[in-house]
Amino acid sequence: MALTEERKGNDLQVYQTKRLLNQLKEKKGFHTELVSLYIPHDRKISDVTNHLKNEVSESQNIKSKLTRKNVLESISSLLGQLKNITVIPENGLVMFSGAIPQNNTPGTEKNELYIVHPPEKVLTFRYHCASEFLLWPLEDMLETKETYGLLSIGRKEAAVGYLRGNHVEVVRDFTSGVHGKHKAGGQSQKRFERQMEEAETRFYRRISYEVNKLFLGMEDLQGIFIGGPGPSKEKFVNDESLDYRLRDKILDVVDLGYGGVEGIRALIHKIKDQIANVKYIREKLIMQSFLNAISKETGLVAYGLEEVQKALNMGAVAKLILSEKLDTYQVNITCSNCKYEESRTAREREVNKVKLSIQDESCPDCGSNTFNVSSAVLIIEELGTIAETMGTDVIIISPDTEEGEMLYSTFGGIIAILRFKLTY
Repeated sequence: MALTEERKGNDLQVYQTKRLLNQLKEKKGFHTELVSLYIPHDRKISDVTNHLKNEVSESQNIKSKLTRKNVLESISSLLGQLKNITVIPENGLVMFSGAIPQNNTPGTEKNELYIVHPPEKVLTFRYHCASEFLLWPLEDMLETKETYGLLSIGRKEAAVGYLRGNHVEVVRDFTSGVHGKHKAGGQSQKRFERQMEEAETRFYRRISYEVNKLFLGMEDLQGIFIGGPGPSKEKFVNDESLDYRLRDKILDVVDLGYGGVEGIRALIHKIKDQIANVKYIREKLIMQSFLNAISKETGLVAYGLEEVQKALNMGAVAKLILSEKLDTYQVNITCSNCKYEESRTAREREVNKVKLSIQDESCPDCGSNTFNVSSAVLIIEELGTIAETMGTDVIIISPDTEEGEMLYSTFGGIIAILRFKLTY
């Protein structure tokens, strides 16, 4: 049966939450004026509003007039938002409200409110008032914790690593120094074989020592996969030096052509069906599916912004696949005189430059100078929003794997697998 990694919301939601967290990390108050609120699903809204009203009463005692004003505005903003909520979502709700300075001068603060639908259940009610937002509980939810141990055991070489999310780490590789099988020469053959077996056993116990040290400290270790050539892996498993708690976590022992670091890669390929929902495997499989469709010339793929956007708007995209590294914005420009519209793309660092250059342009349709930027949206969010309205799966792939780097460098970070062929 395939093992599954619990999905933390959909890819687009997780991506947007990560971006928001990065923005919130940069926001600081002069004093304890930033309020963070974590609400579990089973918490009554009336209980939350009563708690906030009590905080309003407590805040009246703040000596600084400006700090008191800012804290009261932050809490009032939360209370105003809660009036519009009838039911707390299943995973709970996270809210941030605070007086954010617009420059380094006190008195320039402006209240900002952010609402987050968390990817995992909020378990504990938290009200936190400080000079920065309380972000670690949300960051902890986004972190991939599920881990699988990987052991590649051969008679001459071995490697130990783990798979977590979309990251594979080879922690240690070993060489045994055990000679190949050959004639004993002057020694008796039995004595020579016994010495070889003893050396092999010492090698496996050296590996077990490192494995015990590494994996016993991993709270989220879901299981261990072991592979290798010949009887080496079985000898390792049967040796009692491997801690019984880890022995109970062995999910499969598989045959490989070799041990060592190369064996780890072969092991992942061999067990891919058993861990098909782990992010690393999901990303590899989806890219392989796309590449296979290209090589077979099925006509059921698209790549590049223009082609994928057309396919999306036609409802032809089954899976939209985007690179997390993609930092391109779609800059939308509108003439307020004749309503002419056009879009341009720009990298994140170039958006302000595009906005400035457009101020000096005239409308190509009516020639007026009322030609201005109406919005600038990240391509990932723009395409992702369209995809969700079309019932399209949105898959955001990190650049950390070979396939993820290929998606960005070869295909510009935007590809799609189609439901049907397009005819233009």
